[in-house]
Amino acid sequence: MSRKLIRNLSMGAWVLFFALACQSRPSAVSPELRKRAVQELQQGMENQEQWVKVHAAEYKLWLDYTDGVLETFLLEEEKWDQLSPYRIGVWRVLAQADPASRDSYIQKILRAFEDRNGPDRVHAAETLAKLGESLADLSPEVTREVVDGPVNSLYVYTLWSTLQGSDSAAAWEQLLDLALNPERDEIIRLQAAFVLRSEGVFSSASWKKLAKVGLQEPKASLPRVYLLSAALMHAPEEERNSPILGEVKNALRDLKESPSKGVRMEIAHALGTAGSPEDLPVLVALFENENPLVPEAEVPGEDLQAEVNADVRAAAAYGILMLDRRQEYSLAWADWFVVAAYLAGMVGVGYYFSRKNKSERDYYLGGGKMNPVAVGLSLFATLLSSLSYLSYPGEMVKYGPVIFSGVLVFPLVYYVVGWFLIPRFMKLRVTSAYEILEINLGVSIRVLATFFFLSLRFLWMGTIIFITVHTAILAIFGVDPSYTLIISILLMGITIFYTTLGGLKAVVFTDVIQSGVLMGGAILTLLVVTLSFGSVAAWFPTEWLAHWGELKLGVDARERMTIGNALLTTFVWYLASSGSDQMSIQRFLATENARTARKTFGVSLFTTFVVQTLLGLVGLAVLAYFTAFPHFLAPGETVTTHADQLFPKFIRVGLPVGISGLVAAGILAAAMSSLSSGLNSTSSVISEDLIKRFTRKARAPQKQMAAVRNLSLFVGVFALLLSLLISKVEGNLYDVIVKVVNLFVSPLFVLFFLALFVPFATGRATFLAGIGSVAIAVAIAFFKFLGIEVLFILPVSLGVGVLLGTILSFLDVRLLGNTETMEKRSREAAIFKNSGEID
Repeated sequence: MSRKLIRNLSMGAWVLFFALACQSRPSAVSPELRKRAVQELQQGMENQEQWVKVHAAEYKLWLDYTDGVLETFLLEEEKWDQLSPYRIGVWRVLAQADPASRDSYIQKILRAFEDRNGPDRVHAAETLAKLGESLADLSPEVTREVVDGPVNSLYVYTLWSTLQGSDSAAAWEQLLDLALNPERDEIIRLQAAFVLRSEGVFSSASWKKLAKVGLQEPKASLPRVYLLSAALMHAPEEERNSPILGEVKNALRDLKESPSKGVRMEIAHALGTAGSPEDLPVLVALFENENPLVPEAEVPGEDLQAEVNADVRAAAAYGILMLDRRQEYSLAWADWFVVAAYLAGMVGVGYYFSRKNKSERDYYLGGGKMNPVAVGLSLFATLLSSLSYLSYPGEMVKYGPVIFSGVLVFPLVYYVVGWFLIPRFMKLRVTSAYEILEINLGVSIRVLATFFFLSLRFLWMGTIIFITVHTAILAIFGVDPSYTLIISILLMGITIFYTTLGGLKAVVFTDVIQSGVLMGGAILTLLVVTLSFGSVAAWFPTEWLAHWGELKLGVDARERMTIGNALLTTFVWYLASSGSDQMSIQRFLATENARTARKTFGVSLFTTFVVQTLLGLVGLAVLAYFTAFPHFLAPGETVTTHADQLFPKFIRVGLPVGISGLVAAGILAAAMSSLSSGLNSTSSVISEDLIKRFTRKARAPQKQMAAVRNLSLFVGVFALLLSLLISKVEGNLYDVIVKVVNLFVSPLFVLFFLALFVPFATGRATFLAGIGSVAIAVAIAFFKFLGIEVLFILPVSLGVGVLLGTILSFLDVRLLGNTETMEKRSREAAIFKNSGEID
C-alpha cells in the first residue's frame, strides 16, 4: 500500500471523526418544545390565578427551574397571607423555594392544622404530607384525635402524613384498603388513590391487585385515573414488562380527552414520570390544548376557561419536561474507539520499555538520569490523580472556590521542599526513602514507615479504583452497576500489565501523555460551555453563591473550610507528601542532582497550579451549565446534591460525539497514571524494605526483574480487593478522599521530620509519636474528635505527632539516658560527607 494512499485514508478517518464530533446526541423533546414548556410554566406562575400559580411554581421547583419562584411567592405571601385556603399553597411553595425558612413555614401550616375550627385543616394536612412531614411527630395529640375520628378527607391526609413516621406499615394498609374498596365513598377513594400514587411502594401481589382494580373501574369513576397512575408509576421491577402494565398505560391514554381537569393533569403527571418517548404525542396534545377542556359557549366567563385549561397546560409542560429529564444518553461508537485506542496505546508503551529495563535500578529509578521536566510532569500526574480530577470540580460546585485558595502557598512549599528536604534526600542516594529512617532511628522506625506507606498507598489505590469506576465510568459510559467488579479488574489489569512491563520509564512516559490529556479535557469542557453560553462572562458567577455558605478567612479546626484552613492544609499536604512519600522521593532520586530535582518539583507545582485552576473553572462551568439546562439532570438530581457527578455527566451529555471519548480517556489516564505510580513505588518499598531485609539470597538480574514484576501484580490485586471496601465510607467525594487517603500522610512525615530535624529524636519516642499521630487522624476522620472537621486531619495529626515525638525524645534522653541519637547522627554525617552530592 503506497504512502499516499495511507495518508489519504488517514485524512479521511480524521474527517469522519471530526464530522461525528460535530454531531449532538438527539433527545425525544426538541429544544423548541422544551423552551415553550419552560415558558408556559413561567407564564403560569406569573400571570395565572392562585392554585394555577402554585402548581406552576411547584413544577418549576421540581424541575430545578427555580428562577423567580421565591421572589414571586414572597409577594404572594405579603398579599394573600390571610386568604384561606390559598395561603396554605403559598406557604407550601415557599417551604420548598427557601430551605433556610422552611421550618417557619412548616410551623405556620401546622398551626392551621391544629386549629380545630379553622378553614384550612384539610389543605394543611395534605400540604404537610406532600412536604414529607410527619404529623405524628409534629403534633401527636391532634393527629391521634383525627385518626381515631371519622373517615373523611382530613382523616386520609393525616393518615398520609403518618407514612413518614414509625407506624407507616399500618397506615399504608389502611390507605390501600380505602383506595381499593368499592364500597367506600368515591371522594375518599380518590384521595386515598392519590396518596398511593404519591407514596407507592408495592409488592408484586399488591401491585397486581391495584392494577386490576384500576382497570375494572368504570371510566366515569373518580379514583380510576389515580389507581391507574399509581400502577404505572410504581410498578415493581419484575413487572416492568408485564402485559398488565401495557394495559394500564393504554387505559390512561384513553382518558386524555376526559372532561375533568384533574384527570388530564394526572395523565400528564403519570406519563411524564413513568412514560416513554412514544407517550410524547399525548403530552403535546394536552400542552397544545387540542381538545379544550370546556367548550367556550358553556363557560360562564373567558377567564375561568383560560384558568382551567392553563392548569392542564402547565401539567402537560411538566410532563414533557419530566420525560425530557428521563432521557438516557450514551456514548457513540467514535467515543468508544478513542478510549479503546488509548488503552491499546498504554499497553504498547509498556511493551516498548520492557525491552529497555536491564536491572532493578532501571525498573525502579529509570537508570537515575531521567529528564527532569518529564519527571516533573509525571510527579504532577501522580499527585493529581483521577481523585483530584473528579473531586475538584465537585468541590467547586458544592462549596465554592475556597479550597483552591491553597495554591497561594505554593511558593512557600517550593522553597521549603526544594531547599530543606530535597538536598538531604539527594545526598543519601537510596532506592527506598525509608533507608533514611533506618540510618537515623533504627530498623523499627523503617518498618513502621513501611507499614504507614503501604497502608497509605493501598488505600489510595483502592480509592482511585472505586471512585473512578463508580463516579466516572458508570456515569460516563452508562454501564450497569452490576459490572463494577469486571470494570475494576479491567482497569487495574491494563495498568498492571504496562507498569510491570515497562517500570518507571513507562510510568513517566505515559504520565507525560496523560498530563496533556488531562489539561486538554478541562480546556475542551470550558470551550464547549463557553460556546453554549456565547461568552465566558455568561457562565462565570458575578457574586458569591448562596449555597456555598459564608466566606471566612481565619483558621478554625471546627469549620469545614476557610481561607486559612485551605492555606494550612495545602502546605502541610505538600510538605508531608514530598518529604515522606516514596512516590515523590523516588522521582527526586530519578534525576541527577538536587538542582534538577528542584526543577522537577517546580514543574510539578506549576502544572498542578494550572490544572487546579482549570478544574476549578470546570466546576464553575458545569455548575452554570446544569443550572441553565437542568433537563440533563435525572429526576431527583440537583446541582448541589449531585455535585460530584456533574463533570462526568457533562462529559456524556454536554460534549460532542468523539470529544466525550477523549475526555473519558483523560479520566482513565489520570487513574491509570496514579495506579501505575502506586504499583511501581509500592512494589519497590516491599522489595527493598521487606523482601531484601528478610531474604538475603542473591538473584540473577533476569530473576530479579521477574520477581519485581510478580510483586507489582500482587500489589495491584490487593488494591483491587481493597477498593471493594471503600463504598462503606460516608461523605461526599472530597471528604471520602480526605478520610481514607490522608490518614497516614502526616503520620508518615512525622517519622521523617523527627529523623531529619530533631537532633535528639530517639527510635522509641518516634515510634510512639507515629502511632499517636495515626490515632488522632482516625479519631478525627471517623469519630469527629473534639468536633474537628475531617479536612483538618493533616495539620492536627502532624502537630500532635511532632509535639509528642519531641517531648518523648527529650524525656527519653534526659531521664532514661538513651544515647543512640548521637551515634546515629554521626553515621548520617559520615554518609553526607562521603556522598559527593553537588547541589
